Amino acid sequence: MKIGITCGGIGPYASGAFIAASARLAEQAGFAHFWMPEHVVQFAQYGQSQYPYAEGSGQQLPEQPDDAPLQWDDDTYAMSDPRNPLIDPVVGMSWAAAATRTIEVGSNILVLPQRNPVFLAKALATLDSFSGGRVILGVGVGWAKEEFDALGIDFAQRGARTNEAIEAMRRLWLDEYSTFEGQYFHFRDACSFPKPVRSGGGIPVLIGGESKAAIRRVARLGDGWLPYNLPVGDAQKAISELHELTCAEGRDPANLRIVKIIYSNAHLDDLRRYRDAGVTEFNLASSGEIPLDEAGMASRFQRFAEELVIAVSDL
Repeated sequence: MKIGITCGGIGPYASGAFIAASARLAEQAGFAHFWMPEHVVQFAQYGQSQYPYAEGSGQQLPEQPDDAPLQWDDDTYAMSDPRNPLIDPVVGMSWAAAATRTIEVGSNILVLPQRNPVFLAKALATLDSFSGGRVILGVGVGWAKEEFDALGIDFAQRGARTNEAIEAMRRLWLDEYSTFEGQYFHFRDACSFPKPVRSGGGIPVLIGGESKAAIRRVARLGDGWLPYNLPVGDAQKAISELHELTCAEGRDPANLRIVKIIYSNAHLDDLRRYRDAGVTEFNLASSGEIPLDEAGMASRFQRFAEELVIAVSDL
């Protein structure tokens, strides 16, 4: 089995130097893919939204005068300090691809309904062409209404916009003259070059989320699934249901890439159980455990190779 890594793009790990060095060392250590996160803007609090992966989100800050300076305690943040750098994932993927030769570069996840698919299809196809076919697009519908409001996009339409965007990009990637007619996006006889260079001509689109709508989206439109909240005891049932829905859509579930996020303290027995349930690959989420200096970074990636990469490859 293959394993990738998410380790850069946020806070002190958001520099070009770290991304280039860590991507290169990840490739040398045997990781198969290198992933970047996304939030286009962040807020100190999310009064209209519920962060789905931690308790305590959606809480309001104490009321303050309109002209009061922004002074927050760390414990009040919904996720983390919103002033921490959080890079654009496509730019980060490009930086990582330029520093490497074989490792795939991907987004986990890019909030697709916030993007214009015509622009995004061109950017990703260009990167795929430059990198020799190494781009993976991991997408989700997003959870923060505040982000959508900042972009002037209707939060309630995010699912339908996501579906259309996936189909529109595939037309631009695959057709010489591309036509798509949807509610939100439409074009006729549009030429978008360069094309992706992967076999089949497209870029793999892997979809995140564990809701019923997300699973249906994977079954109908996805090249794979990026589950986060998937306990090992629930994996067999969830993946079986995904496979059934995929078959019902007239598609072969054997072609789906199912990439489960894990952490460096993962037990090998649990990884075997995920494999037996149908997980095809893993993604190591490393947060704060990689030194910023290159010597320390190299030592940590060597440990990853010895303790995790080899073990996963032997599953």
